[in-house]
Amino acid sequence: MGKPKEIREIPSWLEFQKAIEDLFQEREAVEAANHGRHFEVMFRGVGDSHWGLETTLERSFPGERSSDSKRLSDYYREIFSSRPALATFTNRQWPDLPIPPNFDEALKNSDAWTNGLPTDAEAPGLYEYLIYLRHHGYPSPLLDWTQSPYVAAFFAYDSIGRGATHVAVYALLKDSMRGSSSGQPNVSILGPYVKSHPRHFNQQSRYSICIEVVDGDYLFAPHEPAIVKDGAGIEGKLIKLQLPAVERSEALRTLELMNINPYSVYGSEESLVRTIARRECLLRRR
Repeated sequence: MGKPKEIREIPSWLEFQKAIEDLFQEREAVEAANHGRHFEVMFRGVGDSHWGLETTLERSFPGERSSDSKRLSDYYREIFSSRPALATFTNRQWPDLPIPPNFDEALKNSDAWTNGLPTDAEAPGLYEYLIYLRHHGYPSPLLDWTQSPYVAAFFAYDSIGRGATHVAVYALLKDSMRGSSSGQPNVSILGPYVKSHPRHFNQQSRYSICIEVVDGDYLFAPHEPAIVKDGAGIEGKLIKLQLPAVERSEALRTLELMNINPYSVYGSEESLVRTIARRECLLRRR
């Protein structure tokens, strides 16, 4: 039996720091109670507190996809077919990816059920390729997190949803030793050390993937129900910190002083222009 999602109302940006300190103290208490067993803490910011933990693959149907297939094998065929065009226009190469029949065979013989994906020995370069696709807009089954609560807060306040009264920072306290339960969706944490785009490291990125096995088929499953059911382990939990949207300017001003801004997070020319514009138009005190 898991724990329900815990919602904490944070009345102001100034109190966000205290809420984060409390959360890390909770982790220390949980680890002490479990004889030093390690519990991970990851964060994810969203621009509307009504938004859940949906991957871009889940959000892409039906607008960007002709099928809502949840099969890992079907998705792999799509991304494998996309590789030649991407290599042609980017000069990037992923030469070791297995052809789809070999990938299907690797799934049958791998420990993907406990690891979330086939290992690098079974499907070389797959994780690196998935991260590249995730960072460049391809619908992805990876849910991106960050090890920094302040980077997560930046994502929450950077692009607030239209009409949103509150943004949210999700905090996942997860038992790193928790194994999978047979017949249940399994949330696996991937990363952080992999060859990737610089923004992967700038954002202190981690990723999760949720997979269940049904009649020998590997299927993508929604994260949030799996996490609250038992996907965070017996002592783990999902916490949702809700902050007022009206605190946006104050939050972005503080984050700018920490050098957390569009350019430091994304590193592109467009994000540089956006950072300069924000400094001049929003953050400069008159």
